[in-house]
Amino acid sequence: MKQRVSNFTIIFFVILVLIAVIGIFTVLKLEKNHEEKLIYSMETSVEYKAKRCYLEGICKDTITLNILYENNYLTEVINPVTKEVIDPNLKIDYKDENIIIDWSSVIN
Repeated sequence: MKQRVSNFTIIFFVILVLIAVIGIFTVLKLEKNHEEKLIYSMETSVEYKAKRCYLEGICKDTITLNILYENNYLTEVINPVTKEVIDPNLKIDYKDENIIIDWSSVIN
């Protein structure tokens, strides 16, 4: 004699799988948003300090993070996601009252 699986058991497992799938996608989405906000915060902080250096007349033309370190505008900049130190030779330009930094060479 074959034993049947009850409808309750099937429904229970389907609901359990749905909750697990929704939970996993939600956690992944939240983690991605959090990492994006951490990167944005780091980028805006460096851009703010660089613009301040240019406006105060200490920085001219193209500078690097090393110059900001030497002038005490920043301490060591660390990628908040990977926990790696950002290359101190990262170039920073100031054109048309805007800070231009090529983050693609540093951030994945």
